[in-house]
Amino acid sequence: MRTFLSVVMIACFASALFAQKEGIQFTEQVPWSEALQQAKAEDKLIFVDAYAVWCGPCKMMDRNTFTDEAVGTFFNSNFINVKIDMEKGAGIELAQQYGVRAYPTFLFIDGDGKVAHRLVGYYEPAPFLEASRVATNPQLRLSAYEARYDAGERTPEFLAEALEVFQRAMHPRTEELIEVWLESSSDWSSPEAMMLIAQNLKGSDSRQFKYMVNNIRQFEDAFGKGQVMNLVQNTIISEMLAQTGGTLPEMADIRKAFQAKLPPAIAEQYAAHVSMILAQYEGDTDQFAKAAVNYYKKYPSDHYNELNNIAWAFYESVTDKKMLAEALKWAEKSVKIKSLHYNNDTLAAVYYKLGKKKQALAAAENAIAIAKANDEDYSGTEELLLNIKAMK
Repeated sequence: MRTFLSVVMIACFASALFAQKEGIQFTEQVPWSEALQQAKAEDKLIFVDAYAVWCGPCKMMDRNTFTDEAVGTFFNSNFINVKIDMEKGAGIELAQQYGVRAYPTFLFIDGDGKVAHRLVGYYEPAPFLEASRVATNPQLRLSAYEARYDAGERTPEFLAEALEVFQRAMHPRTEELIEVWLESSSDWSSPEAMMLIAQNLKGSDSRQFKYMVNNIRQFEDAFGKGQVMNLVQNTIISEMLAQTGGTLPEMADIRKAFQAKLPPAIAEQYAAHVSMILAQYEGDTDQFAKAAVNYYKKYPSDHYNELNNIAWAFYESVTDKKMLAEALKWAEKSVKIKSLHYNNDTLAAVYYKLGKKKQALAAAENAIAIAKANDEDYSGTEELLLNIKAMK
């Protein structure tokens, strides 16, 4: 560690990039030990922009947020600002020391090398400024909540506040805190509790999972039917894959697992949906088409995006005219619910594959008109339109 402290240098970029007249003034080059000494002498925190060169959001922070005048004024007055590439040189050891697992990560470190506060992810200037101001308040920053939590504070109000701070920091004990928060709550029907349950199912035998599936309609209303279905299905199937060493279970075994883990009202529907998805995944077009038609006849959808997706899947892989006629119904229903460029494009494509030139032309032209009005790319629809016009 002695050698590490003596040779750690803060990664630097050209001064033209970071020495702006406005925005954060990052120190270009300084040994890490000196940065710690400076922080202690000036009673300031070190702000570390922990980045990776390939990280798109990191570059957006450089371009959009670090150059902001208000952000620069605050950071230049309150912190010692450094940038470190966490995947090169000494940054690799720093990343391990401070548990950097995502980019960008923003560390606020005191003169003793301890993390006082932490943020993760891209921020626009105003939210970044608001979130960073917390670091200057010893009562509100991450380290304060860690200390209170470790001291045994467990009031619902404190846990809710601490959870928000932990989640912003991608704290490794976030899941533990979620468990404690849920245990302290007598009402899991609140939007906050339902969100935490969805984020922290803990397997199909957990209280959270059982609560979700027994109150499935409320979760569907809150998060969408498709998202809840995928979450439940993935939880059960992931457990089965772990037991088989990654070998995909037979559909009969999946159905039995669903029947054992889920209420009868949804077990068969979820199994039918998986059967359709597996047939598509395995490239069995005939079985996929039959399973999809049967599924949507028994469980009709009113979601324009779901209807569009299944109609497009049929356009891409199904040739049977009778089956394509079912896809046409889905595409038409999708457009009727919400007329957008992409589902009008799908409608035109299905009409085209069915040989309905007039209807295909109208749908394609409508798709292009919508795209133009919304400044969307419609090059694919133009290509489709040329093919439609060439039809006999």
